Amino acid sequence: MVGPSGTRWENATGPLETTMLGERFQLTSSIDSKGRLALPARLRTQMAEAKVDELVLTCVDGGVRAFTPEDFATRIEGPYADADPFDPEAQAYFYAVLADAETCKVDGQGRIRIPIRLREQAGLVKEVRVLSILRWLEIWNPSNFAAVQAQSRQDYRRNRSQRPVAKEG
Repeated sequence: MVGPSGTRWENATGPLETTMLGERFQLTSSIDSKGRLALPARLRTQMAEAKVDELVLTCVDGGVRAFTPEDFATRIEGPYADADPFDPEAQAYFYAVLADAETCKVDGQGRIRIPIRLREQAGLVKEVRVLSILRWLEIWNPSNFAAVQAQSRQDYRRNRSQRPVAKEG
C-alpha cells in the first residue's frame, strides 16, 4: 500500500494502550539531509489527538527507539529512578540507554529530527525502515534491520521448538 506522502506502508489500527498511539505499521522511508524523518500521516493524527508533540529518542542495539515522553519516563527511566547511581548494573543501563536519549519536537510538517549521534550509531544515512512495535517506534538502517529480523526469527523458532508440549487432560 502507498501512503499519502508516497511512502510504502502497511497499516492496521489497534488499541491505544498497546500500540504507538493506536497505530501499527512498518514502512520504508527516507531522512532528509538535515536528519528529519516524516512521520506517517495517521500517526501524526493520533499524536495530535493525544496532544503529543515530541518523542524521546535513544539508540539501543543498532536501532533508534522513539517513545512518547510519558512512556519513556514510566517504562524506560522509571524502573531505575531509585537505583544506586554507583551500582555497576545501573550504570551500564544509564550509559547504554539513557545517556544518548534526547527529546525531539515534531515540527509543523510532522517531522522529527534525529540527532546526528543517533543517526551515526544506527547507521542511518538516507533510506530507513520505521516500525511501530507495541508502544514505541523503531528506526533502522534497512540492511541492519533485515539482519536483526532474520536472527530474531531464527531465535524465535529455536526457542519455540524447545518449549515443552502442553498435555491435554
